Amino acid sequence: MERDNKMNVLLITKTHSTETDLVNFLQLNQVNFDIADNELVGIQKAHQNTFDIVVMDADESDQQIDQAIRILKDCNPKVRIIVRTDANSRDLECQVRKESIFYYHVNSFGNQEFTSALSSALELGNTL
Repeated sequence: MERDNKMNVLLITKTHSTETDLVNFLQLNQVNFDIADNELVGIQKAHQNTFDIVVMDADESDQQIDQAIRILKDCNPKVRIIVRTDANSRDLECQVRKESIFYYHVNSFGNQEFTSALSSALELGNTL
C-alpha cells in the first residue's frame, strides 16, 4: 500500500522495544515519522511540526493523558490520535475516550487490529 509522503506520524512511546513492528510498518508504507519517549517531548515536537497521526502508549499511571491529548489536539485539531495500552482499565479507557480519539487499542488484542486502525487513519488522511 503506497502512501503519500506528506503524512506525518508521531510515536509517543515509553519503551522502544515494542515499536520495531510499528517502525517497520511505517517504513514499509513510506510514512514519515518521529519518535518521542514521553508526552512532554511529544507535545514539544507537535508544536514544532504538524502530525497527522499520533500513536501514544498509555498505562494506568498516566494521570494526565487526557490533558496531553487536548494539548496535541490544540496543536492540530485534525490530528488522529491512537492510544495503545498493555494494561486496560475502565478508568484509563474512560479518561482517554472522553477526548474523542481515533482509536483505543489494547495490545493483548494483537497487532493486526492495531495496524488495521493505523492503516485506516493513514487512508483517511490521504482523502482529506
